[in-house]
Amino acid sequence: MRRLFLFVCLLFSVLAHGQADTAVPATEKCNYLKAIHISGDRKTRDAIILRELSVHTGNCIPTADLSSVLELNKLRLFNLRLFNDVKISWEPLSGDSISMEIFVLDRFPIMPGGNLEFADRNFNVWWTEQNRDLRRINLGLSINHNNFRGNREVISASAQVGYTQKLGLSYSRPFADKNQRHGYGASIFALQNREIAYMTEFNKLKFLRSDHNYMQRRLDLAAWYTYRPAYATTHTFELSFHHYWISDSISELNPEFLGGGRTQEDVLQLRYRFEYNGVDNWNYPLTGNRFIGTFDQKVALLGGSWQSSLNLHYDQFLKLSKKWYASFILRSRVSIPQKQPYIFRQNLGYEFDYIRGYEYFVIDGSCFGLLRANLKRELLNVRINLPIRFFQVIPIRVYGKIYGDVGAGYNKYPVSDNLYNKMLYSGGIGLDIVTLYDIKVRIEYTVNHLNQKALYLHRNGE
Repeated sequence: MRRLFLFVCLLFSVLAHGQADTAVPATEKCNYLKAIHISGDRKTRDAIILRELSVHTGNCIPTADLSSVLELNKLRLFNLRLFNDVKISWEPLSGDSISMEIFVLDRFPIMPGGNLEFADRNFNVWWTEQNRDLRRINLGLSINHNNFRGNREVISASAQVGYTQKLGLSYSRPFADKNQRHGYGASIFALQNREIAYMTEFNKLKFLRSDHNYMQRRLDLAAWYTYRPAYATTHTFELSFHHYWISDSISELNPEFLGGGRTQEDVLQLRYRFEYNGVDNWNYPLTGNRFIGTFDQKVALLGGSWQSSLNLHYDQFLKLSKKWYASFILRSRVSIPQKQPYIFRQNLGYEFDYIRGYEYFVIDGSCFGLLRANLKRELLNVRINLPIRFFQVIPIRVYGKIYGDVGAGYNKYPVSDNLYNKMLYSGGIGLDIVTLYDIKVRIEYTVNHLNQKALYLHRNGE
């Protein structure tokens, strides 16, 4: 454990050292940046934009680097996820002085509208295993202000009906101080379900439903503090409280759901998250690397159980030639102690942590590791111009790919399951579609080691 701690600390220091802003050798011909002018259809404050730039007034920029500096800062502003279009150019001034001219088009800041999502872990589970049951669809109405007061503050209010009935409020301010390094946020959500997964059998979730009673109610409270000392590095400290209530039927069918046959539990959770994001495009990366480390400490206040877990995530993205790219994604998790209530056993097969080709399965337990490898080619890259505010530019990119995954999940106490504690692997071909407002669609045809073949649809990145 000591060696692991030293390794993580060393990795953090190396990543932080590698993200310095543009440096200029003294021997090269310099262009002195005298001014930065920002224009366009926007409400975003100048300070938010200037904070992301790698250069500042007074810097000396070598002539050979002018083009690459423009491209780098264009990507940085797109990564704010506040703009539909960004244009940056140099304007020569007297002598060896230049100015940077920035033109941006704000996204629509307030995003009201409906939300339709599947209650199941992915589209294929809903379509195939749940027989397209409309009762398992969530319909929501949310109002999100993603750039409140032009400060990149986010205010969100949401209401949802359907499979999960939910109400929620959240607020975050990423830059609360003059130097724009410290931020904070808070959220509250309440939800209830008439059907929940109460146990895992043969690597599939088993559900119990009642049309007359609720199977689960939950209240989630959270507050967090963020520290972003540099462009690519963010530290997050979060304290959250979760109150669980389940029906007597659930506790009778699975006494270990909350542990000890309890029908209520209060969980206090402390989380630290470190992120180094050195990729080109935070929404759909093609070059660069990214590391995320998350440590969670959970304590069940009524039952006395606890869990310590560490999640590590590393991505490497490579440009091979003009339109060819490769990527390697590594994810892992380890937790102690081994024996846990059911609500603490989620492991491989949930959210982003799954092996492609095994979307129909879950592997509960205490640790996992997986590696994804992708080779992709850009097939289409166009921009559609429209005379509609907030939709003036619609980018559409399509990538064809081939890929392979390998991984395993560990459970010290496997019961009636055949995918635990063994190597799993798969391969396939697919298409990635990327467009405005961070919309991504993945269409993938995958074959796993059981020789199961299927077409999978995902609405998020890897």
